[in-house]
Amino acid sequence: MSEALRYPELSEDMKARGFGAMLRIFGPGAIIASVTIGSGETVFASRGGAIFGYTLLWCFIGGGLMKFVQVYTAARYMTLTGEHPIERWKHLPGPQSWAVWVLSVLTILCFPLWLSGLPKMLGGLSVWIAGLEGVPIWGDARVWGTAFVIAAVTLTMVQSYGALERMQTVIVGIMLATILMATLVSQPDWLAALYGSVVPSIPQYQPWIVSKYPLVAARSTWVELGTYLGAIGGGTQDYFGYIGMLREKAWGLLGRDAKAGADGVSLEATADNMARGRAWLRAPFLDGAMSFGCIVIFTIAFTVLGAALLFPKQIVPEGMQLLSVQAEFLTLLHPNLLYLYQLGVFTAFIGTIIGAYELYTRTTYECLRPIVQKVRERSVSALRPYVVAYCGIGGVAIMWLGGNPVEIVTPAAIFGGVLTCGLWCLLMVWTDRRFLPAPLRMGPVLLVLNIVSGTFLTGWGVRGVYDFFLG
Repeated sequence: MSEALRYPELSEDMKARGFGAMLRIFGPGAIIASVTIGSGETVFASRGGAIFGYTLLWCFIGGGLMKFVQVYTAARYMTLTGEHPIERWKHLPGPQSWAVWVLSVLTILCFPLWLSGLPKMLGGLSVWIAGLEGVPIWGDARVWGTAFVIAAVTLTMVQSYGALERMQTVIVGIMLATILMATLVSQPDWLAALYGSVVPSIPQYQPWIVSKYPLVAARSTWVELGTYLGAIGGGTQDYFGYIGMLREKAWGLLGRDAKAGADGVSLEATADNMARGRAWLRAPFLDGAMSFGCIVIFTIAFTVLGAALLFPKQIVPEGMQLLSVQAEFLTLLHPNLLYLYQLGVFTAFIGTIIGAYELYTRTTYECLRPIVQKVRERSVSALRPYVVAYCGIGGVAIMWLGGNPVEIVTPAAIFGGVLTCGLWCLLMVWTDRRFLPAPLRMGPVLLVLNIVSGTFLTGWGVRGVYDFFLG
């Protein structure tokens, strides 16, 4: 039987209070925020506002909250035990490691879909910025997208985690300031925005959508909304890696090489040790709250801008025009702010693509570590070339052979951003109750939020998958 473990003393950053201390804790969450902002908020939130007006704000805000609950419950478990929760999912009743295999396969299959759709979006943006529409070769978004894939792969192979973390934090800050200013001066209907934020509804396509954008109207609303829900805040393709990144920190038992048996990690059951364990939870809570707070703010801003500026003019971001029509978000202030918009969106997408390669490497490692002995025995860096090659080659192939970016990322959003996220939440309820002592388990509010999030996301994912394939 392994020795019962005690939590270390709180670090100085953990003992400190104030905004500066919060920023010192904020780290891995910045990568999640930056990786998802490029597609989820910039493209799909504004598209949702353009198609449905303010009526979908409840879905975007609720989705951000549910994904925060999903990520935080896993991060708190890892902080308390030092062990990734996927290691526990091997012990679910039924065939050995079935849950790990299902989630891992569905998650890893999403990688090249995201890393083909996103570079293709960025390629379309580059063609528009350079004014190359219709120009042979250089007017093809796939050419630019392929160049960005090569650049992202190169940077991923040479940069350190610390450099990535600092770069993404700067990107998040710049984009927040820019888009919030645009939202405030767009003079939206704040009453309609408030109503759409608190009253859930499943809107239908307006008649002008059916006549002007038949390909958009041909999509099931469950699939369209499911794509938004899956893209906003990311999915398991991001979150498995994010939770693994927490090993870089020294919160709680993280990095303490805690040994876990069939019943989990053995913890000293004294009252002061339990209290210290709960005190360490401030770190993952702040990191996740700041990350998803940024995501929700971005989501609201882009949805409101889409509803206020694009919906009345009956303009929908679609095809290869997913980013250019949103230029009005800033040119409303001054025509020269077009360049600021182009720079901000370009920066966000570059950060998304570069960060995704690093995250997906870590996600692959965490997914396969419990079930493949050779992966467990190797380091993350040893796995990186194989994951980067899989994502890069697969992404470029899909980019050249697939359809428009929205069509490419739709199955990845529904499976990796909705269905598997719901299953994750439900599995965390079982993990929490089965492997943590009573003083460290989720409180009633967090438990209910986790069950509601898991049920909602799983149900929407199942319906979205049905409509996508058979509807």
